[in-house]
Amino acid sequence: MSRPLEQFDHIIVGQGLAGTALAWRLRRRGLRVLVVDRDARDGASHVAAGLVTPVTGKRLAKSWRWSELIPAARDFYRSVERDTGTALFHERPALRLFASEAERAEYHRRRERLGELVRDATSAPDCFDAPFGGVEMPHAARLDVPAYLDASREQFRNGDGFLAADLDPTHEVEVRADGMRLPRFGVEARGLVFCRGFAASDPWFGRVRFNAAKGEILTLRIPDLKEERVVHRGVWLAPAGGDLFRCGATYAWADLTNTPTPAGRAEIESRLRAFLRVPFEVLDHSAAVRPVIDAGYPVLGRHPEHPQLAYFNGLGSKGSLLAPFFAEQLAACLIGDREIEPALGVRRFFAL
Repeated sequence: MSRPLEQFDHIIVGQGLAGTALAWRLRRRGLRVLVVDRDARDGASHVAAGLVTPVTGKRLAKSWRWSELIPAARDFYRSVERDTGTALFHERPALRLFASEAERAEYHRRRERLGELVRDATSAPDCFDAPFGGVEMPHAARLDVPAYLDASREQFRNGDGFLAADLDPTHEVEVRADGMRLPRFGVEARGLVFCRGFAASDPWFGRVRFNAAKGEILTLRIPDLKEERVVHRGVWLAPAGGDLFRCGATYAWADLTNTPTPAGRAEIESRLRAFLRVPFEVLDHSAAVRPVIDAGYPVLGRHPEHPQLAYFNGLGSKGSLLAPFFAEQLAACLIGDREIEPALGVRRFFAL
């Protein structure tokens, strides 16, 4: 006689920023959730800087839906900090140094409409070459992504809600009228959500179009730099404790592997030397592929023909800001409380 399968409400495949946030949102609704992840720590979330910035890009534009997203992110990460007893979300100003007179002029054209999101940087530390000045973003923040993922994983594991496994969706997922089964692992659930980032396709969501971009970052030792803010100028330079910093990132669309390249390292070092006046030592070099989809917005929702299956992906380079808000939207959809915003719904890929 075969053993009965262990029952869950939802199975989440992938424990990056998307899958982790969704697992928390569903667990807080009293649902039993199993997170299945390779636990390889080589995806985009595991090398993400976790930067949360209100103003981005060359044109100094306000971050998309900032007024909605930042309160959701702050409340969510604070709640995870309480549950895990771990400091994860650090709110402190960020500094952006202007690379040219044109960039400074663009800032002054936009200064009034940006309001309290920015303030003039009166001076830059002597270790930075900043002839054009800069701007401070007082409401910036940074998520310690590795600590967040690790602390969340331990919470899930302690509640028998984590499985370290490399799931093959094509051969190991059974779609049934009343839910899903993973026979090899002895579990079943009412629904399954793919949160796999830029990964191999599955039999159900292959129509989703990626415009993925590889990013490389460096871990540095900079003994002479005493700076607690994240500094932006062509690259970002983020404190990592003591005299350690992380710096990145590159964008490449041809080589979509997790292999660091000499060209990527050279680009980051060159951009860093353009404004950093003190010496640095490279300790580590890593790379991952950002799961950018379509126009760069998140994609989520149920499969149009198999409602037992759902999808949450495409957080790109702003996952720390986007994940809490849209995980809440998807969690509400999965329990029947609301529909996904049509512009972000995965169903639009099936209407083509």
